[in-house]
Amino acid sequence: MLLLLLTTFLATALPPPALSQPSRPLLLEHVKFCTRIPVLSGIRRVTTGVRGERAVQAFALGGGGVRFPSGYDDVVRRAAGAVNNMLKDNVRLMEVEFPVTGLAAVQGDGEGAGEMTLAAQYTREILNVMSRGQRKNIRLFFPDEQEAKRQMDLFKRFDFVKVDFLTRPTALGDLGLDPLKVEMKDRIRDEDDIFIIAYPSFNPNEMIAVRELADQDAKERPIVVINGELDRIRSGYYPRFFYPRLNKAMDGFLSNFDQALYLHNFKGNKGGALFREYPGEYTVFTRDGLGLEISAVHSQSTMPTLKEVSLTILPQFYS
Repeated sequence: MLLLLLTTFLATALPPPALSQPSRPLLLEHVKFCTRIPVLSGIRRVTTGVRGERAVQAFALGGGGVRFPSGYDDVVRRAAGAVNNMLKDNVRLMEVEFPVTGLAAVQGDGEGAGEMTLAAQYTREILNVMSRGQRKNIRLFFPDEQEAKRQMDLFKRFDFVKVDFLTRPTALGDLGLDPLKVEMKDRIRDEDDIFIIAYPSFNPNEMIAVRELADQDAKERPIVVINGELDRIRSGYYPRFFYPRLNKAMDGFLSNFDQALYLHNFKGNKGGALFREYPGEYTVFTRDGLGLEISAVHSQSTMPTLKEVSLTILPQFYS
């Protein structure tokens, strides 16, 4: 009886255990970095130790600064700034590429429609920052007509953005025989200052349309492809035998793109990242096993292939 009374007392007097909270994915922008400053292959790492999404890592390489993005606000600001700098330098073909579900993620980690929505939202923020202080008339092309309709409300308050689309998918269109196709030169207007292409990565015809846009624009206005996953084309994901139209369109075209802001992650125990912000160099970073620390270990002026980074550069820095 005494034991029963004691148990009842403890059950009513003590607070109930806290319910476990759902875990959040561990993203680089949510971690606290250590503050030690090792020297790796001539690259000095300086970490601030700031908590939360404003955590920043600073890197110095050969007297110049190479800083990994601290969060998506940083990505947006730096991407917009890099594009504006490239416009000043009269660069016509520009690429912005970064994972949308986390700065340690890769494209495809999230659900398709969800990733497209995130990509559209980040595109909106990049355009918003780009337009500050120097208004531009932007024609924004989504991959297809349906996606343009789906995302149009995001830009309804942006009177400087005209929402358009690249393709109207049909069976004949996949064969290059679409009789209802509208030429890209008939889609653009004289008042357009710049063309933004939002994530043309689902159907090969989307990048074919981008090539047509570049060829048919007599004014040769700048084109920015945002999250087009152009690495898939560069790496041979679309074999020439099965995708002759795409490969023919990309010949002598894709190589002319310069990277404004580029981030590609490599997963696994010997993972890392390849990062570039115009006009800087292409920098390779390593990550520890938990993804809590990231270090700049290699830099070069030309863009390495993903195969070179994963098989040659990164393995040098792991024991």
